[in-house]
Amino acid sequence: MTCKELNTKMLTAFPELQKAFQEETSWQEGLETGSTVVYEDVFMPYVKKAIEKKEEKTITRIFDFIEELAGINDDYTKQLLMICIFDNLVFFDDEIDYSKWLKPKSKELFEQSQMN
Repeated sequence: MTCKELNTKMLTAFPELQKAFQEETSWQEGLETGSTVVYEDVFMPYVKKAIEKKEEKTITRIFDFIEELAGINDDYTKQLLMICIFDNLVFFDDEIDYSKWLKPKSKELFEQSQMN
């Protein structure tokens, strides 16, 4: 998948991130901005906030979206998940059992990311 496709997927799933996305990418390439930048600087703060506030409905939406991404057979998307999302989550709080939210495909990738 391209950066544009991945960024569009995120904005479609989470339209509430549009403002943060615009602020982050207005001085870059907009939708063409690298997804690693977008997912680390726009998506992950949203994820962390939802976890900190224990917003279960939002957390469920987030991990459903992560599962959707995990189902895409694309190396860039898998690296995005493993490095920008999963490693970021563990660094954020390695005491949280993320497996309670992960679905089969994302759980498999999460476990792979922790083996490296």
